[in-house]
Amino acid sequence: MERGPRMLDATAHFEAVHERLPGGAKVLQARKAALARAEQTGLPTRRNENWHYTDLARLLKHNDAVPVRANAFDANALAPLQMVFENGVLINEPAGDDCVSIESLAHALASGARNHEDDASDHDMAAFNLALAQDGAVMTIDGTPARALELVTRGDETAHLRHAIKVERGTVTLIENLQANGYTNAVLDVEVAAGARVLLVRVQSVGHHVGLTRVKLNGDGAFCAVTFVTGGNLARHETHIRLLGEGARADVHGAILGHGTMHADMTSQLHHETANTDSLTTLHAVLDDAAQGVFQGKVVVARDAQHVDAQQQSRAMMLSERAHMSAKPELEIYADDVACAHGAALGELDADALFFLRSRGIDEAAARHMLISGFLAAPLAHIENEDLRACVAAHVAAHVPGCENDGEGINAELADA
Repeated sequence: MERGPRMLDATAHFEAVHERLPGGAKVLQARKAALARAEQTGLPTRRNENWHYTDLARLLKHNDAVPVRANAFDANALAPLQMVFENGVLINEPAGDDCVSIESLAHALASGARNHEDDASDHDMAAFNLALAQDGAVMTIDGTPARALELVTRGDETAHLRHAIKVERGTVTLIENLQANGYTNAVLDVEVAAGARVLLVRVQSVGHHVGLTRVKLNGDGAFCAVTFVTGGNLARHETHIRLLGEGARADVHGAILGHGTMHADMTSQLHHETANTDSLTTLHAVLDDAAQGVFQGKVVVARDAQHVDAQQQSRAMMLSERAHMSAKPELEIYADDVACAHGAALGELDADALFFLRSRGIDEAAARHMLISGFLAAPLAHIENEDLRACVAAHVAAHVPGCENDGEGINAELADA
């Protein structure tokens, strides 16, 4: 695969790699159709309302910034069932268990088990992904796996990954571990059956990542995504959820630990299409240096979707005058018996709280770490798996802007919550 900047010219990139992409004639036809659509629309710019705060074409074309890196997140202590993708290709052979069926997308396309349907819809980057997808995970889960499932992305080259996960029943913990230094464009499709539960924990520690997660959530099903951006020059994590059955519950939470020239964008669209559904969307951003954070949250409630409870909240802690935060929460409501609200708050580190801790003999660095840790405890608390929460807390604590610690600060805050 060609390195990063070549992704700006999709046609040239496709011509260079299409013979190595999996699938037969029907798949190739779908790829070419998606490529034509992608070339017509081009990479998103500020003229696209959904990308107003993240000018992707500019960010990729003029990327001369010093790489913003964090230590890679390590979940090996949990002994997860791993699928490892390096430079866009699966490099290990994971074995499923009694309730997990696993296949690589490349194998499924090559065998004809999947036809690479043209489902890019109207999303700007999904067409690029459909045209250039190299590999991905195809999973069907029928029960509660004994361990977490982990998708690891790494490598230095441009990668286009496409995952499809269907949860028919049970409770599933899914980890998306983003360690790739290059450019990654990923699509994750999740279908949650009635009564099933999915926890998705995503950690980006490096690179340029543009990701779209699309979820179909059926009656009494629950989906909770918690995303942490601790490093990387560009992060765009977009989540679209359709709440299709009564009793469905969707949670989308995020944390940005911004430093250097990092640009991190958390965008979500939650569509309540039936009555008696709930959703909660939150973001906690800590921004230092010249980091930029973005929160775009949109909730749409259909006309017949009465008794919906949908809440949005964005909070940002600014540690530098050069840092910047943009927030755009939206409510589009067509029903009349709902409880929906949104809010955004921005401020600095609490000077009074810092003074109080200093007056108790705590040095400034430790006091700052304690206050920031307390702020970041909220998104961590949404990780119900205690062992996974401890792993993520240790990783997050080691990357608090301007602070180094072993995770005890955040863990203590969680214990006191």
